[in-house]
Amino acid sequence: MVLPRIIPAIGLLTTQAILLISCQSQLPKQARIQVPDAPPCTNQTFTSEALFSEAKRGVAVVITDDGEGSGFIVRHQDGNTLLISNSHVVEGSSSVTIKWADGTQDTAAVVSNAGGSSPQTDLALLEVQGIRGKPLELKATKPNVGADIVAIGAPQGLEFSLTRGVVSSVRDDGKILQIDAPINPGNSGGPVLDRTGCVVGIATFKLTDSEGLNFAVASSVIEGFLANPVAQQPPARSEPPPAPFNASNPGSAQSSGATCWFQMEAESSRLEGYRCSVTSRQNANGDTVFDVVEPGGMKRTVVLWEDKSVEVLLNGQRYEGEWMEDDDGDIRVQVNGGVFAFRYRG
Repeated sequence: MVLPRIIPAIGLLTTQAILLISCQSQLPKQARIQVPDAPPCTNQTFTSEALFSEAKRGVAVVITDDGEGSGFIVRHQDGNTLLISNSHVVEGSSSVTIKWADGTQDTAAVVSNAGGSSPQTDLALLEVQGIRGKPLELKATKPNVGADIVAIGAPQGLEFSLTRGVVSSVRDDGKILQIDAPINPGNSGGPVLDRTGCVVGIATFKLTDSEGLNFAVASSVIEGFLANPVAQQPPARSEPPPAPFNASNPGSAQSSGATCWFQMEAESSRLEGYRCSVTSRQNANGDTVFDVVEPGGMKRTVVLWEDKSVEVLLNGQRYEGEWMEDDDGDIRVQVNGGVFAFRYRG
């Protein structure tokens, strides 16, 4: 009797595996899908801690003779570093001091100033020689109402502080963002970022005597400014600047035709005069309000009270101080550590 041939099972499995591998190797190789890079500012979601850690290298404190504000890097170009800030932060300055998060400092030239006659023009472009920090990405689309945001700046001189909140509303056809993240003097010019780590606006002003009514110029307006920056120009004058004179007697320059005078250096007792536009009007409460408009377009709104206190509104910020009337009938205002005067003949 002939016994059937027994093939070990392990030998059979090995043969089948070889056949399977052989078949697989003969299949056509799948083509690689050409996937474009995902656009920035879309699919990242950072915590507040991560946002600050990522962004702080791109944020700076902007120091002038009049105080501190904020700014942030928007580009490295031609071996230099470009930053954006507010026009009212660098007002009257051709150069400012930049302080970085690591404590080092640089001097920045003010290369463009949109003038600050409205919130949408409250922008200035600064340039530091050399490559510094990290540019922050501007978001191309406006944020949704309710989107989480953070603001980084130097409120009341407390440098590199972070506050957080939400977008409360989108106003003026998307040009202005209303936010409830706390904003104080020193935040001006600092970035407002959403959870993707991209800039949706630049902190600019707040409404006084209110809670949580803070505003930022949208990133789309910043992009427009960067696309067409105007070279920094000295204030236009219709006549040569008048000679300086003593602050205690601004009326002594009547022959110059000046209608307003400003303290150009901190702690100085001298003011310089310019021909400004000075008008008066009644506000909704029946109070007399003076509008003092400089040749460059900067406007101060001034309310004088009977107790010799004064309120001055400048670029959305309210300041309090004191006023007096000199022997010539000109008004001299001392506010926020500085002095200015104006003449009004109604």
